[in-house]
Amino acid sequence: MTEELRHECYKCGEELVFEVKIARLDTCPNCGSYLHSCRNCRFWSPSAHNQCLENQGEFVRDREAANFCGHFQFRVVGEEIPDAAKEAKSKLDALFGKAGGDGPAKPSWGLPGEGDKEREAMSKLDALFKKR
Repeated sequence: MTEELRHECYKCGEELVFEVKIARLDTCPNCGSYLHSCRNCRFWSPSAHNQCLENQGEFVRDREAANFCGHFQFRVVGEEIPDAAKEAKSKLDALFGKAGGDGPAKPSWGLPGEGDKEREAMSKLDALFKKR
């Protein structure tokens, strides 16, 4: 037996069961808010450009109103929605070597005795900018 996907209204949290595909003007039986709206879509993200993770979606002025978006997919309860800001930050951290929130990774200087001038310069910079 397959597990049914759970959906809920963004506004009131009412659990919704769909026996057929929802129409553009369908409303929540509990609060009356439109179901085919950006706020119920799996691509809606307040931190994304145009508040939509679908980069080809058209601009929608009222995110709570019914719309004609062809990319609409009802959000599944428990589905993790990627946060564009967190995703970008993690990519930057990976690019610049930040590991575990300890700040930028310290460079390794090779063999003992090598890089004394570089270490001295780095310690002076750290002292100048009060990094420890």
